[in-house]
Amino acid sequence: MDHLKDRDADASRRIRTAAVLLFARRGYAATSVRDLAREVGMTNAGVYHHVASKEALLADLMRSAQQGLIDATERMLSDVHAPADRLALLISSLTATHALSPMTTRVMDGELRSLTPGSPARDEIIALRDAYEDHWRRAIADGVADGAFRIADQRLTRLALMSMCTGTSEWYRPDGDSTLEQVCAEFVAIGLAAVRASVRVAAAPDLTLLPEFPWEPPHVRNDPPPAEAGR
Repeated sequence: MDHLKDRDADASRRIRTAAVLLFARRGYAATSVRDLAREVGMTNAGVYHHVASKEALLADLMRSAQQGLIDATERMLSDVHAPADRLALLISSLTATHALSPMTTRVMDGELRSLTPGSPARDEIIALRDAYEDHWRRAIADGVADGAFRIADQRLTRLALMSMCTGTSEWYRPDGDSTLEQVCAEFVAIGLAAVRASVRVAAAPDLTLLPEFPWEPPHVRNDPPPAEAGR
């Protein structure tokens, strides 16, 4: 990606874009600072001028992504009270975020293991992840409590639905057979069937409220990881 070596572009952003690209494709452990420096046309020292360490860079990317997802979710859920509507919006927003920012979300979802156990950064990311998932927990619990949902195991249902949504980072393509709006609508239908919802959904997702990640690598969206490329 030649634009990553454009010295007229913001260096910090170029480094973050390269990091997301390499961490998503190779994995954090398999990516060195030298790899990052080569990708952006800098020396190792040049990279360290902008980031304290490789792990600090990872933590910063994950923190920003998690917080962006939380903020967008809270914007979308503002003034929405019915559990079925909240669940539908949660499904749509998580699905669309992963479809539109596949590299960033792969790093956000898959690299927690790379942060040092017990470190403040890891604890912070876990707290942010839990704060986001609380929106799902409450929507499902409220739906069960008021009789709108019938669920045997709330935790397993939540994990299954979230996994369905996050999977779009691996397979969705803008030029595919289904539009993003169609994918979201179908996933909402699947999700409401999974919780045996007894009510109709009135809320419609506003995808303009989704988080924007300026470091998401352009022109490689939904490019599958090497292990998936042959499928």
